[in-house]
Amino acid sequence: MVLLLFACTATPEPRSIAVASSTENRDDLRFLYDSAKVTGSFILHDVGRDHWLFIDRAEADVATLPASTFKIFSSLYGLESGVVADADFVIPWDSVNYGRSAINRDLTLRQALDHSAYWYHREIARRAGAATLKHWMDTVGYGNADTSGGFDRAWVMGGLRITPRQQIDFLERLQRNALPFSQRTMDIVKDITLQEDTLGYQLHGKTGWAMGGDGSIGWFVGWVEKEDGSGPYIFANRLRTADTLSQTFGPARRAIAIDVLEREGVLP
Repeated sequence: MVLLLFACTATPEPRSIAVASSTENRDDLRFLYDSAKVTGSFILHDVGRDHWLFIDRAEADVATLPASTFKIFSSLYGLESGVVADADFVIPWDSVNYGRSAINRDLTLRQALDHSAYWYHREIARRAGAATLKHWMDTVGYGNADTSGGFDRAWVMGGLRITPRQQIDFLERLQRNALPFSQRTMDIVKDITLQEDTLGYQLHGKTGWAMGGDGSIGWFVGWVEKEDGSGPYIFANRLRTADTLSQTFGPARRAIAIDVLEREGVLP
């Protein structure tokens, strides 16, 4: 009788209430890519609402080269391994003409990210060594963590591949300090990825561009933090074109992403 009474009056275990994820397909915005004479896809994750927006959702889990978006990861493991001391750490230019005066000189880590200097991050990989690079790729779970084809160039012409959804996951973990790096390392990389810091919001991001036999792959990835407490908003824009001489491809990587963010009210 006592056991029966206890069973009837015991307080039930509280159940956790999860916020349901919601998705929105905005294929009506494909005209932004058509106007630039490219094909492309876009993901936006509003973390606060767990709301996902897709343009061409079928592309979300298709992996390609990360191109220079890899330099966010490269900066992180370069700092953590001690190969790079801080944002102002200088690596001397190797005197090879890379076709751009902005990178044909000694550079700091910050400048190398701003100007997307391949040679600087190739040198990080060489100084750290293949084993260190592979260790951090595996530890972080960066894309497919494949360093074949040359560990010091895998992100532009080797075996490394990453999907737009994996880009979102990686950047979201960086934004909320959940990557397996020190707080100092993550703070430095957040600082050097900051592109706009203005009234009401901060925009972090990095472009990327890789050319192959079948054309070009381009990226603009990043996140937006707003002073109103919404978000954060993590995004990945990926473009493709068979025309490696396209005049619209380069600017469209960033411009289309900004356009979508403005249309969605993430940016003013």
